[in-house]
Amino acid sequence: MIRAIQGLDGFMNPLIGNLPPSDTIYAVDLAANTSQQIQIPTGANLVVFGPIPGANQYIKFVNSTISVPGGNILDGSAPERMPDSRNCAGAGYISIVSDTAGIVTLSFYA
Repeated sequence: MIRAIQGLDGFMNPLIGNLPPSDTIYAVDLAANTSQQIQIPTGANLVVFGPIPGANQYIKFVNSTISVPGGNILDGSAPERMPDSRNCAGAGYISIVSDTAGIVTLSFYA
């Protein structure tokens, strides 16, 4: 069962620094410039990312391959630079890619 978010600010956004430890944490071993697709657990509404220090990491809520951008992508289809956290309610997959090999963690909350 995914742990529920305990603290919300005045705008009903989660207080990331106030979150309890997650009981659903994935560790994803990324090879450099190789996209991985991760299925989001049922009931998850928030994912908190633990990035690879010093790496350029990107995400997109799709079940397909993504790439580290090599230049301008101005049609709205670019992956997002990995944020601290993101609402994942209703999404089925997260694709992640990094320019450096390493392990990324994903902590999920209801």
